[in-house]
Amino acid sequence: MKNYNTWSAFYVKAAFFILLTISTVTFVQGQTVTFAQFFERNGTQDFVFTNNVTSATFQTIPTGSPVFFIYQNIVGLPPELQGPQSAHIFVTANTTTPALQLGTAPPRDIQRFNGPVTIQIIRDAPCNCGTGTQRNLLTAVITPDGLIDSSLAGDDLSDAIAYTASDIRQDVTYSSSFLGFLPTSQDNLGLTFSSVNPAYTLGPGGFLTSFTTAGAGTFASNNAPIFNPPTAAGVTINGRVYSPFGRPVSGAVVRLTNQNGEITTASTNSLGYFRFTDIVAGQTVTISVTAKVGTYAPQVINLTDNIDELNFYPE
Repeated sequence: MKNYNTWSAFYVKAAFFILLTISTVTFVQGQTVTFAQFFERNGTQDFVFTNNVTSATFQTIPTGSPVFFIYQNIVGLPPELQGPQSAHIFVTANTTTPALQLGTAPPRDIQRFNGPVTIQIIRDAPCNCGTGTQRNLLTAVITPDGLIDSSLAGDDLSDAIAYTASDIRQDVTYSSSFLGFLPTSQDNLGLTFSSVNPAYTLGPGGFLTSFTTAGAGTFASNNAPIFNPPTAAGVTINGRVYSPFGRPVSGAVVRLTNQNGEITTASTNSLGYFRFTDIVAGQTVTISVTAKVGTYAPQVINLTDNIDELNFYPE
């Protein structure tokens, strides 16, 4: 058990990041309410941007970054989920869109992500007050809306940057083992990164130079979620895979990745149909297809009920 002085030191250390992330989210969408925050436990550079010349990725180290996670402004939260929660954060993002530099003084570099961005915060130990694995404190999936991509932004040669996303400009979807979110809610989030090394600037292919950094973050909604775990009742997903000529594809491999990164696999039958059963509702899942006849874009779904016609067509 930590004593008062230990917790006081923790909050003093976190105060700077709280101010940064709150101001970021308020700027994006002023009417939202902050309902969760995280801070790195060790302050290490666990977030990694990698320039691949023709593409780039931004992700945490494979084991995730150890963090303290805090729920705020949530009605009915049980004692087990109050106060700092020991957890690990996992971030996965990719892009094939180069960065752009605004001609301000100093210049400002903006790295856009034209693919989905996934942020998962997983409790280190299950809490007997939720559903599923009882560990998913929060998952956020940010999907581009085709007009404005979510992005990292900061002054050129700076050592501090930010990532923001909002339903105004992207599609932000939250899910959790412990929270209920209103379908009509407006959501946004802001992550701040410090000790960027080497300094933030453009590199090969027009993408950012590869760097590592430490981070903190804030999550918000225009109505704070309540403690209302999603139903544990299983739902069914039925779908079909088509060839470039509109014919059903048999033997295609279909993978469902749940909010905790667990994968369930199915195969299409002779008529191209696949089926997943007893999938926990109230979570965000990603379904992908592998077939010899073409390449298929993954589909990210906020799973609330049975799905009867989830069809895949090659790109």
